[in-house]
Amino acid sequence: MSAADQPKPVNPPQRGVFRTADLPPDERNAAWNAIAGPFFDHVVPLEDKAMDGEIRADLLGDWATCRIRFNPHSYARRQARRSDDGLDYYFIQLYCRGALHGECAGRAVSLRPGDILILDVRQALTLRASAGEIITLIIPHADIDRLPADLHGQVLLRERDSTRQLAARFESLEARLSEIGADEAQALQSSVRSVLIAAIDDALSEADPPLRRRSSRPVPEPACKEVGDASTSLQAIQDTLLGWSKRDD
Repeated sequence: MSAADQPKPVNPPQRGVFRTADLPPDERNAAWNAIAGPFFDHVVPLEDKAMDGEIRADLLGDWATCRIRFNPHSYARRQARRSDDGLDYYFIQLYCRGALHGECAGRAVSLRPGDILILDVRQALTLRASAGEIITLIIPHADIDRLPADLHGQVLLRERDSTRQLAARFESLEARLSEIGADEAQALQSSVRSVLIAAIDDALSEADPPLRRRSSRPVPEPACKEVGDASTSLQAIQDTLLGWSKRDD
């Protein structure tokens, strides 16, 4: 591999923390929706007047990890987005506490603690979550290289060894990002990606009928993208989160 083909190094992780408790009650829904807005049409609390929780986000090149704590709520995207809007990402969501029910472009989904849900952020969905806590990995489509139609709403069941291994890697990545340098972060990123692909292939191989897979060509290791393409979208979202977190009461 020539020097020009080498993946660009990942910068040190950038952490942002947003807490609804730091805002007046009448601003909490607007703040949560501003952060989630690029991905969902709306986020609506189900039992309380306002969203209550915390979003702890780490930006790592063209990946992001978020540990999110929340009260009961619903969220939806009514229509699929254009393929050229720059948000070519999956949400890979590990449910640490709580439950989720709904549908993703016609596929019924139900999540328990320990299950992992895959969402294509361009596709339609309607979901209802109980109070809980999740770890979400945001990763470009290209880093998985599987057909998006196969993955939106796919649940990686907690009973599978591959899911448990992936959950452990998610916990390790999210817990350590704020304390490690760029080189170690990139190694963790590569390790998580390998385990993620193995868990996805495990789930797809057990589908009935088997879903299509695309794995014949190698996928480059994740690398920080140039300014001007999709990675700037994640940076903008992180900046929005930081902006709300710095607001005075």
